[in-house]
Amino acid sequence: MYWVPDQGAESLRQVLGRSGLAITEVKKAVCLPLSRRIEVGLVAPEVWEDYALCRRQFSWYRHSSRLGQTLVVSSVPLGEAAPDPAVIIKDSSFRPPRLPDGEAQAALIQRESYRNSRPEEWENIEAEDREAQQKWLKVMGLQGLTFEDLFIGHCANHANFIEPAYQILEDRRPVPYSLGQTRTVCSACLEFYNIIGSSFKKKYVVPCPGAVLFSGMAPNHYYEVISL
Repeated sequence: MYWVPDQGAESLRQVLGRSGLAITEVKKAVCLPLSRRIEVGLVAPEVWEDYALCRRQFSWYRHSSRLGQTLVVSSVPLGEAAPDPAVIIKDSSFRPPRLPDGEAQAALIQRESYRNSRPEEWENIEAEDREAQQKWLKVMGLQGLTFEDLFIGHCANHANFIEPAYQILEDRRPVPYSLGQTRTVCSACLEFYNIIGSSFKKKYVVPCPGAVLFSGMAPNHYYEVISL
């Protein structure tokens, strides 16, 4: 996975166009390039603004150092055609040693590290359609929860990749991991693409429902995300 500055995006498109690789310009779900069916996927900066379904979630990109950069996800090394890759995503057999309950999740999002990092738009779930939120809970089999309760888990999951409370040590380095199953996490693309958690050499990330639906990733399965 690569991040390409604005000034290099068009020349990269030209190089890739001559490479013989199958190039997919993603216009909506940014997790689509994670699919095994896509050889090289490009996500232009405007997609993070225009895709209405995940616009609130994409506010993390719009408030990050990656703003204005083009995302390139490739199933093959691009060599000199692209800058050094930022991330390699691999399968893993990881299992979490412990997970937080609701009280512990709430504590995670009270920490300054999360509160200082979160975009205001990410927190504005009141602006979204309530009927759609209830439908989502039903589809996910979470009728016993309110969307507000589910959202605490969404926030806590991101918070754990900012300042980990749930982690393991590998080579004496902290390795944070996702805090729930697929149906209880949101916008895992932010961890897969290093918008959140870029300060860690490695993360273990569970795909969100969108990554399962659009990209065919395995639900409830941890993937190894290695920062280079």
